[in-house]
Amino acid sequence: MPTLRPSTRTCCALALAAAAQLSRALPAQEAPGECPLGRVSQLFVDNRSVFDAEAGKLDSRFGWAYRLANRAHIRTREAVIRRELLFREGSCYDPALLEDSERILRSTSFLADADVFAVRQPDGTMHVVVETRDEWSTRLEPQVESGEVGLRGLELREDNLMGRGQRVSAFIKERQGERVFGAAFATRQLFGTQADAELSLERTPVGYGVQQRLAWPFRGEAGRFAFRQQVEHEANNFEFWIPGEEGRPRRFLFPEERRAFDVGTVFRLGQRGNLTLFGVALAGDWTVYPRDSLRSASGTPITVPVPGGGEVFGLDSVSSLRMVFLAGQRNVWFERHRALDAVRGAEDVRLGVEAEMGIGRSLSAISDDDDLAVDLGFFAAGHLPGGVLAGMRVVAEGRRDYAAPVGSFEWRNLFGQADAWAYWRPGPDSRSTWVASLFADGGWRTTVPFQLTLGSRAGLRGYRPHVFMGERRAVATLEHRMYLGWPYPRLFDVGSAAFVDVGKIWQGGDLYGRESPVQANVGVGLRVAFPPGSRRTYRLDIAAPVAPRFQPGGVQVSLGIGQAVGRGAADDHPQIRRSSRRPLSASLFSFPN
Repeated sequence: MPTLRPSTRTCCALALAAAAQLSRALPAQEAPGECPLGRVSQLFVDNRSVFDAEAGKLDSRFGWAYRLANRAHIRTREAVIRRELLFREGSCYDPALLEDSERILRSTSFLADADVFAVRQPDGTMHVVVETRDEWSTRLEPQVESGEVGLRGLELREDNLMGRGQRVSAFIKERQGERVFGAAFATRQLFGTQADAELSLERTPVGYGVQQRLAWPFRGEAGRFAFRQQVEHEANNFEFWIPGEEGRPRRFLFPEERRAFDVGTVFRLGQRGNLTLFGVALAGDWTVYPRDSLRSASGTPITVPVPGGGEVFGLDSVSSLRMVFLAGQRNVWFERHRALDAVRGAEDVRLGVEAEMGIGRSLSAISDDDDLAVDLGFFAAGHLPGGVLAGMRVVAEGRRDYAAPVGSFEWRNLFGQADAWAYWRPGPDSRSTWVASLFADGGWRTTVPFQLTLGSRAGLRGYRPHVFMGERRAVATLEHRMYLGWPYPRLFDVGSAAFVDVGKIWQGGDLYGRESPVQANVGVGLRVAFPPGSRRTYRLDIAAPVAPRFQPGGVQVSLGIGQAVGRGAADDHPQIRRSSRRPLSASLFSFPN
Protein backbone atom coordinates (compact mmCIF):
# COMPACT_ATOMS: atom_id res chain seq x y z
CA MET A 1 0.00 0.00 0.00
CA PRO A 2 1.44 3.42 -0.84
CA THR A 3 2.33 5.89 1.89
CA LEU A 4 -0.74 7.75 3.12
CA ARG A 5 -0.77 11.48 2.59
CA PRO A 6 -2.10 13.73 5.39
CA SER A 7 -5.50 14.14 3.74
CA THR A 8 -5.78 10.42 3.19
CA ARG A 9 -4.85 9.72 6.82
CA THR A 10 -7.65 12.00 7.99
CA CYS A 11 -10.17 10.27 5.73
CA CYS A 12 -9.03 6.86 6.99
CA ALA A 13 -9.37 7.95 10.61
CA LEU A 14 -12.89 9.21 9.97
CA ALA A 15 -13.82 6.05 8.11
CA LEU A 16 -12.51 3.86 10.92
CA ALA A 17 -14.39 5.88 13.51
CA ALA A 18 -17.61 5.58 11.50
CA ALA A 19 -17.07 1.86 11.08
CA ALA A 20 -16.56 1.51 14.82
CA GLN A 21 -19.89 3.24 15.53
CA LEU A 22 -21.64 1.09 12.94
CA SER A 23 -20.18 -2.07 14.39
CA ARG A 24 -21.74 -1.25 17.75
CA ALA A 25 -25.16 -0.98 16.15
CA LEU A 26 -24.96 -4.02 13.87
CA PRO A 27 -24.20 -7.57 15.01
CA ALA A 28 -20.82 -8.77 13.79
CA GLN A 29 -20.82 -11.66 11.38
CA GLU A 30 -19.53 -14.92 12.75
CA ALA A 31 -15.84 -15.34 11.98
CA PRO A 32 -14.55 -18.44 10.26
CA GLY A 33 -13.61 -21.31 12.55
CA GLU A 34 -9.88 -20.99 11.91
CA CYS A 35 -9.91 -17.32 12.94
CA PRO A 36 -12.19 -17.05 16.00
CA LEU A 37 -11.48 -13.31 16.35
CA GLY A 38 -11.72 -12.57 12.64
CA ARG A 39 -9.10 -11.61 10.06
CA VAL A 40 -7.07 -8.49 9.43
CA SER A 41 -8.74 -7.13 6.29
CA GLN A 42 -6.90 -3.77 6.07
CA LEU A 43 -3.59 -2.50 7.41
CA PHE A 44 -2.95 1.26 7.50
CA VAL A 45 0.56 2.58 8.24
CA ASP A 46 0.83 6.17 9.43
CA ASN A 47 4.61 6.76 9.44
CA ARG A 48 5.29 10.22 10.81
CA SER A 49 8.51 12.18 10.79
CA VAL A 50 10.43 13.48 13.83
CA PHE A 51 7.91 16.27 14.53
CA ASP A 52 4.23 15.71 13.84
CA ALA A 53 2.77 18.94 12.52
CA GLU A 54 -0.72 17.38 12.42
CA ALA A 55 -0.88 16.75 16.15
CA GLY A 56 -1.44 20.41 16.99
CA LYS A 57 0.91 20.23 19.97
CA LEU A 58 3.87 22.08 18.48
CA ASP A 59 5.06 25.50 19.53
CA SER A 60 4.40 27.98 16.70
CA ARG A 61 7.54 29.92 17.69
CA PHE A 62 9.69 27.01 16.52
CA GLY A 63 7.92 26.17 13.28
CA TRP A 64 11.13 26.82 11.39
CA ALA A 65 13.01 24.34 13.61
CA TYR A 66 10.36 21.64 13.15
CA ARG A 67 10.37 22.07 9.40
CA LEU A 68 14.16 22.10 9.25
CA ALA A 69 14.42 18.90 11.31
CA ASN A 70 11.81 17.09 9.23
CA ARG A 71 13.43 18.16 5.94
CA ALA A 72 16.89 17.12 7.12
CA HIS A 73 15.54 13.73 8.20
CA ILE A 74 14.46 10.99 5.79
CA ARG A 75 11.27 9.45 7.10
CA THR A 76 11.21 5.69 7.75
CA ARG A 77 9.79 3.86 4.74
CA GLU A 78 6.42 2.18 5.10
CA ALA A 79 7.84 -1.13 3.83
CA VAL A 80 10.42 -1.12 6.65
CA ILE A 81 7.68 -0.73 9.25
CA ARG A 82 5.52 -3.42 7.66
CA ARG A 83 8.40 -5.94 7.73
CA GLU A 84 8.72 -5.51 11.50
CA LEU A 85 5.08 -6.54 12.06
CA LEU A 86 4.17 -10.09 13.06
CA PHE A 87 0.95 -10.11 11.00
CA ARG A 88 -0.16 -9.19 7.50
CA GLU A 89 -3.39 -8.37 5.71
CA GLY A 90 -5.33 -11.62 5.62
CA SER A 91 -3.77 -12.93 8.85
CA CYS A 92 -5.93 -14.08 11.74
CA TYR A 93 -6.41 -11.23 14.19
CA ASP A 94 -4.52 -11.85 17.45
CA PRO A 95 -4.25 -9.01 20.01
CA ALA A 96 -1.04 -10.54 21.40
CA LEU A 97 0.67 -10.22 18.01
CA LEU A 98 -0.34 -6.56 17.86
CA GLU A 99 1.20 -6.01 21.30
CA ASP A 100 4.42 -7.78 20.30
CA SER A 101 4.61 -5.84 17.03
CA GLU A 102 4.16 -2.54 18.85
CA ARG A 103 6.95 -3.43 21.28
CA ILE A 104 9.25 -4.54 18.46
CA LEU A 105 8.75 -1.22 16.68
CA ARG A 106 9.50 0.72 19.86
CA SER A 107 12.65 -1.32 20.44
CA THR A 108 14.25 -0.04 17.24
CA SER A 109 16.78 2.77 17.42
CA PHE A 110 15.11 4.73 14.60
CA LEU A 111 11.55 5.00 16.00
CA ALA A 112 10.74 7.21 18.97
CA ASP A 113 7.26 5.78 19.52
CA ALA A 114 4.75 3.36 18.02
CA ASP A 115 1.09 2.56 18.52
CA VAL A 116 -0.75 -0.41 16.97
CA PHE A 117 -4.52 -0.75 17.39
CA ALA A 118 -7.49 -2.37 15.67
CA VAL A 119 -11.09 -1.43 14.91
CA ARG A 120 -13.68 -4.14 14.28
CA GLN A 121 -15.70 -3.81 11.08
CA PRO A 122 -19.37 -4.73 10.47
CA ASP A 123 -18.36 -7.84 8.52
CA GLY A 124 -16.40 -9.21 11.52
CA THR A 125 -12.96 -8.41 10.13
CA MET A 126 -10.44 -5.98 11.66
CA HIS A 127 -8.82 -2.85 10.36
CA VAL A 128 -5.41 -2.33 11.99
CA VAL A 129 -3.69 1.05 12.22
CA VAL A 130 0.06 1.34 12.84
CA GLU A 131 1.17 4.80 13.92
CA THR A 132 4.90 5.51 14.28
CA ARG A 133 7.00 8.58 14.95
CA ASP A 134 10.63 8.71 13.93
CA GLU A 135 13.60 9.18 16.21
CA TRP A 136 16.20 11.78 15.28
CA SER A 137 18.62 9.28 13.77
CA THR A 138 21.75 11.30 12.90
CA ARG A 139 24.20 11.53 15.77
CA LEU A 140 27.58 13.17 16.22
CA GLU A 141 28.98 11.85 19.49
CA PRO A 142 32.11 13.43 21.01
CA GLN A 143 34.34 11.55 23.44
CA VAL A 144 35.57 13.74 26.26
CA GLU A 145 37.58 12.58 29.27
CA SER A 146 37.35 14.44 32.55
CA GLY A 147 40.58 16.14 33.49
CA GLU A 148 41.89 15.96 29.93
CA VAL A 149 42.19 18.79 27.46
CA GLY A 150 40.59 18.58 24.04
CA LEU A 151 38.50 16.06 22.17
CA ARG A 152 39.47 12.40 22.68
CA GLY A 153 37.31 10.93 19.95
CA LEU A 154 34.34 11.38 17.65
CA GLU A 155 31.69 9.12 16.12
CA LEU A 156 29.34 10.00 13.26
CA ARG A 157 26.36 7.65 13.20
CA GLU A 158 23.17 7.33 11.19
CA ASP A 159 20.60 4.85 12.55
CA ASN A 160 18.12 5.12 9.68
CA LEU A 161 20.04 5.33 6.43
CA MET A 162 17.73 6.59 3.65
CA GLY A 163 14.75 5.65 5.80
CA ARG A 164 15.59 1.93 5.53
CA GLY A 165 16.33 1.26 9.22
CA GLN A 166 20.00 0.56 8.48
CA ARG A 167 22.81 1.79 10.73
CA VAL A 168 26.15 3.12 9.47
CA SER A 169 28.88 4.72 11.55
CA ALA A 170 32.46 5.93 11.34
CA PHE A 171 34.54 6.68 14.40
CA ILE A 172 37.88 7.75 15.80
CA LYS A 173 38.00 7.10 19.52
CA GLU A 174 40.22 6.16 22.41
CA ARG A 175 39.78 2.68 23.86
CA GLN A 176 41.86 1.79 26.90
CA GLY A 177 43.91 4.90 26.26
CA GLU A 178 44.75 4.11 22.62
CA ARG A 179 43.49 5.54 19.35
CA VAL A 180 41.17 3.25 17.37
CA PHE A 181 39.37 4.11 14.16
CA GLY A 182 36.90 2.20 12.06
CA ALA A 183 33.43 1.88 10.54
CA ALA A 184 30.37 -0.32 10.97
CA PHE A 185 27.15 -1.30 9.17
CA ALA A 186 24.06 -3.07 10.53
CA THR A 187 20.58 -3.90 9.32
CA ARG A 188 17.53 -5.53 10.91
CA GLN A 189 16.12 -6.59 7.55
CA LEU A 190 18.80 -8.22 5.44
CA PHE A 191 17.58 -8.49 1.82
CA GLY A 192 14.06 -7.59 2.94
CA THR A 193 13.80 -10.43 5.49
CA GLN A 194 13.70 -10.37 9.30
CA ALA A 195 17.35 -11.43 9.50
CA ASP A 196 19.80 -9.21 11.42
CA ALA A 197 23.28 -8.59 10.03
CA GLU A 198 26.27 -6.59 11.29
CA LEU A 199 29.78 -5.93 10.02
CA SER A 200 32.42 -3.73 11.64
CA LEU A 201 36.06 -3.04 10.80
CA GLU A 202 38.59 -1.20 12.93
CA ARG A 203 42.30 -0.43 13.07
CA THR A 204 44.10 -0.61 16.40
CA PRO A 205 47.70 0.25 17.35
CA VAL A 206 48.67 -3.44 17.22
CA GLY A 207 46.55 -4.76 14.37
CA TYR A 208 42.96 -4.77 13.22
CA GLY A 209 39.55 -5.97 14.31
CA VAL A 210 36.71 -7.54 12.33
CA GLN A 211 33.30 -8.52 13.64
CA GLN A 212 30.57 -10.15 11.55
CA ARG A 213 27.21 -11.38 12.78
CA LEU A 214 24.17 -12.93 11.10
CA ALA A 215 21.10 -13.78 13.18
CA TRP A 216 17.47 -14.74 12.91
CA PRO A 217 16.30 -13.62 16.38
CA PHE A 218 13.13 -14.37 18.28
CA ARG A 219 10.60 -11.63 17.54
CA GLY A 220 7.99 -11.24 20.20
CA GLU A 221 6.88 -13.97 22.56
CA ALA A 222 5.41 -16.13 19.80
CA GLY A 223 8.68 -16.86 18.00
CA ARG A 224 9.73 -20.51 18.09
CA PHE A 225 13.14 -20.55 16.42
CA ALA A 226 16.29 -18.42 16.52
CA PHE A 227 19.69 -18.75 14.86
CA ARG A 228 23.00 -16.92 15.13
CA GLN A 229 26.39 -17.07 13.46
CA GLN A 230 29.25 -14.79 14.49
CA VAL A 231 32.95 -14.34 13.73
CA GLU A 232 35.40 -12.07 15.57
CA HIS A 233 39.04 -11.19 15.08
CA GLU A 234 40.56 -8.72 17.51
CA ALA A 235 44.08 -7.42 18.08
CA ASN A 236 44.25 -5.07 21.04
CA ASN A 237 46.36 -4.10 23.98
CA PHE A 238 44.98 -5.23 27.31
CA GLU A 239 45.24 -2.26 29.64
CA PHE A 240 46.67 -2.99 33.09
CA TRP A 241 47.29 -0.53 35.96
CA ILE A 242 49.99 -0.73 38.63
CA PRO A 243 50.42 1.65 41.59
CA GLY A 244 53.25 4.10 41.03
CA GLU A 245 55.00 6.82 42.93
CA GLU A 246 52.88 9.01 45.24
CA GLY A 247 49.93 6.69 44.66
CA ARG A 248 49.63 7.57 40.99
CA PRO A 249 48.81 4.48 38.91
CA ARG A 250 51.03 3.59 35.97
CA ARG A 251 49.59 2.14 32.78
CA PHE A 252 50.98 -0.96 31.09
CA LEU A 253 49.86 -3.12 28.19
CA PHE A 254 49.48 -6.77 27.24
CA PRO A 255 49.24 -7.21 23.45
CA GLU A 256 46.40 -9.66 22.90
CA GLU A 257 45.15 -11.39 19.74
CA ARG A 258 41.82 -13.16 19.79
CA ARG A 259 39.86 -15.11 17.19
CA ALA A 260 36.43 -16.51 17.98
CA PHE A 261 33.35 -17.82 16.25
CA ASP A 262 30.04 -19.36 17.20
CA VAL A 263 27.08 -20.80 15.36
CA GLY A 264 23.98 -22.10 17.06
CA THR A 265 20.23 -22.41 17.21
CA VAL A 266 17.65 -22.19 19.99
CA PHE A 267 14.03 -23.40 20.10
CA ARG A 268 11.18 -22.31 22.37
CA LEU A 269 8.31 -24.50 23.54
CA GLY A 270 5.23 -23.63 25.56
CA GLN A 271 2.83 -20.74 25.71
CA ARG A 272 3.28 -17.00 26.10
CA GLY A 273 4.44 -16.28 29.64
CA ASN A 274 5.69 -19.84 30.13
CA LEU A 275 8.35 -20.70 27.56
CA THR A 276 11.06 -23.36 27.76
CA LEU A 277 14.19 -22.88 25.67
CA PHE A 278 16.75 -25.40 24.51
CA GLY A 279 19.48 -25.24 21.91
CA VAL A 280 22.92 -26.26 20.76
CA ALA A 281 25.92 -24.35 19.44
CA LEU A 282 29.49 -24.81 18.30
CA ALA A 283 31.87 -22.16 19.70
CA GLY A 284 35.59 -21.64 19.18
CA ASP A 285 38.04 -19.32 20.93
CA TRP A 286 41.76 -18.85 20.26
CA THR A 287 43.60 -16.18 22.26
CA VAL A 288 47.34 -15.64 22.37
CA TYR A 289 49.73 -13.09 23.92
CA PRO A 290 52.61 -12.38 21.52
CA ARG A 291 54.79 -10.93 24.30
CA ASP A 292 54.78 -12.50 27.75
CA SER A 293 55.83 -9.29 29.44
CA LEU A 294 54.38 -6.00 30.50
CA ARG A 295 55.07 -3.05 28.24
CA SER A 296 54.82 0.63 28.99
CA ALA A 297 52.38 2.88 27.14
CA SER A 298 55.25 3.86 24.80
CA GLY A 299 55.85 0.19 23.93
CA THR A 300 59.08 -0.29 25.90
CA PRO A 301 59.38 -3.70 27.63
CA ILE A 302 59.76 -3.33 31.37
CA THR A 303 60.28 -5.48 34.42
CA VAL A 304 57.85 -4.96 37.27
CA PRO A 305 58.55 -6.75 40.56
CA VAL A 306 55.78 -9.08 41.62
CA PRO A 307 54.93 -8.88 45.32
CA GLY A 308 56.32 -11.99 47.00
CA GLY A 309 58.23 -13.03 43.90
CA GLY A 310 57.02 -15.26 41.08
CA GLU A 311 55.93 -14.54 37.53
CA VAL A 312 53.59 -11.95 36.11
CA PHE A 313 50.11 -13.43 36.54
CA GLY A 314 47.50 -13.78 33.85
CA LEU A 315 49.01 -14.75 30.49
CA ASP A 316 47.38 -18.14 29.93
CA SER A 317 46.53 -18.53 26.24
CA VAL A 318 43.19 -20.02 25.19
CA SER A 319 42.60 -22.65 22.50
CA SER A 320 39.23 -24.35 22.54
CA LEU A 321 36.52 -25.64 20.28
CA ARG A 322 33.47 -26.76 22.20
CA MET A 323 29.93 -27.98 21.86
CA VAL A 324 27.56 -25.88 23.95
CA PHE A 325 24.17 -27.08 25.15
CA LEU A 326 21.69 -24.37 26.14
CA ALA A 327 18.58 -24.51 28.30
CA GLY A 328 16.37 -21.86 29.84
CA GLN A 329 12.97 -20.94 31.21
CA ARG A 330 11.20 -17.66 30.34
CA ASN A 331 8.16 -16.53 32.35
CA VAL A 332 7.91 -12.83 31.54
CA TRP A 333 5.44 -10.14 30.53
CA PHE A 334 5.79 -6.49 29.61
CA GLU A 335 4.43 -3.24 30.97
CA ARG A 336 4.74 0.25 29.57
CA HIS A 337 6.10 2.89 31.96
CA ARG A 338 6.95 6.52 31.47
CA ALA A 339 10.04 8.43 32.64
CA LEU A 340 12.08 5.60 34.10
CA ASP A 341 15.34 5.80 32.15
CA ALA A 342 13.95 8.19 29.55
CA VAL A 343 13.50 11.85 30.48
CA ARG A 344 9.77 11.71 29.69
CA GLY A 345 9.33 9.02 27.05
CA ALA A 346 7.55 5.68 27.47
CA GLU A 347 9.52 2.45 27.80
CA ASP A 348 8.62 -1.24 27.68
CA VAL A 349 9.69 -2.92 30.92
CA ARG A 350 10.22 -6.67 31.13
CA LEU A 351 8.81 -8.24 34.31
CA GLY A 352 8.76 -11.81 35.58
CA VAL A 353 11.47 -14.44 35.88
CA GLU A 354 13.98 -15.83 33.41
CA ALA A 355 16.73 -18.39 33.95
CA GLU A 356 19.32 -19.81 31.56
CA MET A 357 22.20 -22.23 31.54
CA GLY A 358 24.94 -23.12 29.07
CA ILE A 359 27.26 -26.13 29.37
CA GLY A 360 30.08 -26.61 26.87
CA ARG A 361 32.66 -29.42 26.79
CA SER A 362 35.83 -28.74 24.82
CA LEU A 363 36.63 -31.15 22.01
CA SER A 364 40.02 -32.25 23.31
CA ALA A 365 41.05 -33.92 20.05
CA ILE A 366 41.19 -30.54 18.29
CA SER A 367 41.67 -28.19 21.28
CA ASP A 368 44.65 -27.45 23.48
CA ASP A 369 42.33 -26.81 26.40
CA ASP A 370 40.60 -29.73 28.09
CA ASP A 371 37.86 -28.20 30.16
CA LEU A 372 34.15 -27.80 30.82
CA ALA A 373 32.55 -24.35 30.57
CA VAL A 374 29.48 -23.56 32.69
CA ASP A 375 27.47 -20.33 32.33
CA LEU A 376 24.46 -19.39 34.42
CA GLY A 377 22.05 -16.46 34.24
CA PHE A 378 19.04 -15.38 36.27
CA PHE A 379 16.69 -12.40 35.92
CA ALA A 380 13.70 -11.33 38.02
CA ALA A 381 11.65 -8.12 38.12
CA GLY A 382 8.27 -7.06 39.46
CA HIS A 383 6.28 -4.69 41.65
CA LEU A 384 7.01 -4.28 45.36
CA PRO A 385 4.74 -2.71 48.01
CA GLY A 386 4.53 1.07 47.96
CA GLY A 387 4.59 1.40 44.19
CA VAL A 388 8.24 0.33 43.81
CA LEU A 389 9.33 -1.30 40.55
CA ALA A 390 12.41 -3.47 41.16
CA GLY A 391 14.54 -6.07 39.43
CA MET A 392 17.80 -7.98 39.52
CA ARG A 393 20.14 -9.84 37.18
CA VAL A 394 22.88 -12.33 38.07
CA VAL A 395 25.39 -13.84 35.63
CA ALA A 396 28.18 -16.30 36.48
CA GLU A 397 30.66 -18.39 34.51
CA GLY A 398 33.54 -20.72 35.17
CA ARG A 399 35.82 -23.35 33.67
CA ARG A 400 36.71 -26.76 35.07
CA ASP A 401 40.24 -27.63 33.93
CA TYR A 402 40.63 -31.39 33.55
CA ALA A 403 44.36 -30.95 32.91
CA ALA A 404 44.97 -29.36 36.31
CA PRO A 405 47.56 -31.06 38.53
CA VAL A 406 46.22 -33.84 40.69
CA GLY A 407 45.03 -32.53 44.01
CA SER A 408 44.73 -28.92 42.85
CA PHE A 409 41.51 -26.95 42.52
CA GLU A 410 40.21 -27.59 39.00
CA TRP A 411 37.90 -24.59 38.61
CA ARG A 412 39.43 -21.42 37.14
CA ASN A 413 38.43 -18.15 35.43
CA LEU A 414 35.40 -17.73 37.64
CA PHE A 415 33.59 -14.48 36.81
CA GLY A 416 30.37 -13.15 38.24
CA GLN A 417 28.26 -10.01 38.28
CA ALA A 418 25.03 -9.05 40.01
CA ASP A 419 22.89 -5.97 39.34
CA ALA A 420 19.85 -4.82 41.29
CA TRP A 421 17.70 -1.73 40.68
CA ALA A 422 14.53 -0.11 42.00
CA TYR A 423 12.37 2.83 40.84
CA TRP A 424 9.83 4.80 42.85
CA ARG A 425 7.59 7.68 41.74
CA PRO A 426 5.35 9.59 44.16
CA GLY A 427 2.46 9.38 41.69
CA PRO A 428 1.70 8.37 38.10
CA ASP A 429 1.83 12.00 36.95
CA SER A 430 4.79 12.99 39.08
CA ARG A 431 7.82 14.58 37.44
CA SER A 432 10.06 13.05 40.09
CA THR A 433 11.65 9.57 40.02
CA TRP A 434 13.91 7.99 42.65
CA VAL A 435 16.34 5.30 41.46
CA ALA A 436 18.39 2.97 43.65
CA SER A 437 21.06 0.74 42.13
CA LEU A 438 23.55 -1.82 43.41
CA PHE A 439 26.05 -3.80 41.41
CA ALA A 440 28.85 -6.15 42.39
CA ASP A 441 31.24 -8.08 40.19
CA GLY A 442 34.54 -9.89 40.38
CA GLY A 443 36.85 -12.66 39.30
CA TRP A 444 38.35 -15.63 41.11
CA ARG A 445 41.31 -17.83 40.16
CA THR A 446 41.81 -15.97 36.88
CA THR A 447 44.43 -17.23 34.42
CA VAL A 448 43.60 -14.70 31.70
CA PRO A 449 44.44 -10.99 32.08
CA PHE A 450 41.86 -9.45 34.39
CA GLN A 451 41.56 -6.28 36.43
CA LEU A 452 38.76 -4.07 37.74
CA THR A 453 38.90 -0.39 38.63
CA LEU A 454 36.62 1.75 40.77
CA GLY A 455 36.69 5.10 38.97
CA SER A 456 34.15 6.91 36.81
CA ARG A 457 34.01 4.36 33.99
CA ALA A 458 33.07 1.68 36.52
CA GLY A 459 30.56 3.52 38.69
CA LEU A 460 32.04 6.15 41.01
CA ARG A 461 31.49 9.21 38.90
CA GLY A 462 33.47 11.52 41.20
CA TYR A 463 36.80 9.69 40.83
CA ARG A 464 39.40 9.35 38.10
CA PRO A 465 38.92 6.13 36.13
CA HIS A 466 41.87 4.21 37.59
CA VAL A 467 42.27 5.53 41.10
CA PHE A 468 41.79 2.05 42.66
CA MET A 469 42.52 -1.41 41.22
CA GLY A 470 41.51 -4.92 42.28
CA GLU A 471 39.55 -8.01 41.32
CA ARG A 472 36.25 -7.50 43.18
CA ARG A 473 34.11 -4.43 43.66
CA ALA A 474 30.68 -3.19 44.71
CA VAL A 475 29.00 0.14 43.95
CA ALA A 476 25.67 1.48 45.27
CA THR A 477 23.87 4.57 43.95
CA LEU A 478 20.87 6.62 44.95
CA GLU A 479 19.72 9.05 42.26
CA HIS A 480 16.85 11.52 42.07
CA ARG A 481 15.65 12.42 38.57
CA MET A 482 13.33 15.29 37.74
CA TYR A 483 11.62 16.24 34.50
CA LEU A 484 11.88 20.02 34.33
CA GLY A 485 9.47 20.80 31.49
CA TRP A 486 11.58 23.86 30.76
CA PRO A 487 12.52 25.86 28.76
CA TYR A 488 10.96 24.54 25.51
CA PRO A 489 9.08 21.29 26.24
CA ARG A 490 7.72 21.07 22.67
CA LEU A 491 11.22 21.15 21.20
CA PHE A 492 13.14 18.83 23.54
CA ASP A 493 12.88 17.23 27.00
CA VAL A 494 15.15 18.45 29.80
CA GLY A 495 15.64 16.79 33.17
CA SER A 496 17.95 17.05 36.15
CA ALA A 497 19.66 14.49 38.35
CA ALA A 498 21.22 14.53 41.81
CA PHE A 499 23.05 11.46 43.05
CA VAL A 500 25.38 9.86 45.55
CA ASP A 501 27.63 6.92 44.65
CA VAL A 502 29.31 4.68 47.26
CA GLY A 503 31.78 1.94 46.40
CA LYS A 504 34.63 -0.27 47.49
CA ILE A 505 37.16 -2.53 45.75
CA TRP A 506 39.00 -5.58 47.04
CA GLN A 507 42.40 -6.86 45.89
CA GLY A 508 41.42 -10.48 45.30
CA GLY A 509 44.00 -12.14 43.07
CA ASP A 510 45.28 -8.90 41.51
CA LEU A 511 48.97 -8.86 42.50
CA TYR A 512 49.15 -5.09 42.09
CA GLY A 513 45.74 -4.17 43.45
CA ARG A 514 44.82 -3.22 46.98
CA GLU A 515 41.71 -3.00 49.11
CA SER A 516 40.26 0.47 49.16
CA PRO A 517 38.40 2.22 51.95
CA VAL A 518 34.74 2.93 51.32
CA GLN A 519 34.63 5.77 48.78
CA ALA A 520 31.73 8.12 48.13
CA ASN A 521 30.93 11.00 45.83
CA VAL A 522 28.01 13.36 45.29
CA GLY A 523 27.02 14.99 42.04
CA VAL A 524 24.44 16.62 39.85
CA GLY A 525 23.57 16.05 36.23
CA LEU A 526 21.59 17.17 33.22
CA ARG A 527 19.46 14.90 31.02
CA VAL A 528 18.27 15.86 27.53
CA ALA A 529 16.13 14.01 24.96
CA PHE A 530 15.39 15.10 21.40
CA PRO A 531 12.71 15.10 20.06
CA PRO A 532 10.27 15.32 23.01
CA GLY A 533 9.25 11.87 24.21
CA SER A 534 12.39 10.21 22.85
CA ARG A 535 13.79 7.26 24.79
CA ARG A 536 17.36 8.24 23.90
CA THR A 537 18.85 10.21 26.78
CA TYR A 538 21.96 12.38 26.58
CA ARG A 539 23.71 12.63 29.93
CA LEU A 540 26.08 15.15 31.57
CA ASP A 541 27.26 14.45 35.14
CA ILE A 542 29.50 16.50 37.45
CA ALA A 543 30.65 14.82 40.68
CA ALA A 544 33.21 15.27 43.46
CA PRO A 545 34.56 12.89 46.16
CA VAL A 546 33.23 13.43 49.70
CA ALA A 547 34.39 10.32 51.60
CA PRO A 548 36.62 9.31 53.24
CA ARG A 549 37.46 12.99 52.79
CA PHE A 550 36.04 15.87 50.81
CA GLN A 551 38.10 16.70 47.70
CA PRO A 552 36.76 19.88 46.07
CA GLY A 553 39.61 19.86 43.56
CA GLY A 554 38.75 16.36 42.35
CA VAL A 555 35.66 17.27 40.35
CA GLN A 556 35.02 14.89 37.46
CA VAL A 557 32.87 15.55 34.40
CA SER A 558 31.39 12.71 32.33
CA LEU A 559 29.31 12.62 29.15
CA GLY A 560 27.33 9.71 27.80
CA ILE A 561 24.21 8.36 26.13
CA GLY A 562 21.76 6.54 28.34
CA GLN A 563 21.53 6.55 32.11
CA ALA A 564 24.61 5.65 34.18
CA VAL A 565 22.61 3.51 36.62
CA GLY A 566 19.36 1.59 36.61
CA ARG A 567 17.62 -0.96 34.44
CA GLY A 568 19.19 0.14 31.17
CA ALA A 569 22.73 0.11 32.60
CA ALA A 570 22.49 -3.46 33.95
CA ASP A 571 24.38 -5.11 31.12
CA ASP A 572 27.64 -7.01 30.80
CA HIS A 573 30.20 -4.85 32.57
CA PRO A 574 32.97 -3.86 30.09
CA GLN A 575 35.89 -4.87 32.32
CA ILE A 576 34.30 -8.28 32.92
CA ARG A 577 33.45 -8.73 29.26
CA ARG A 578 37.00 -8.05 28.02
CA SER A 579 38.29 -11.04 30.06
CA SER A 580 35.23 -13.29 29.81
CA ARG A 581 35.25 -16.34 27.56
CA ARG A 582 31.49 -16.83 27.75
CA PRO A 583 30.11 -18.85 24.80
CA LEU A 584 26.62 -18.57 23.36
CA SER A 585 23.86 -17.90 25.84
CA ALA A 586 20.12 -18.29 25.42
CA SER A 587 19.61 -14.62 26.33
CA LEU A 588 21.41 -13.59 23.15
CA PHE A 589 18.41 -14.88 21.20
CA SER A 590 15.74 -13.10 23.24
CA PHE A 591 14.49 -10.09 21.31
CA PRO A 592 13.31 -7.67 22.36
CA ASN A 593 14.16 -7.98 26.06
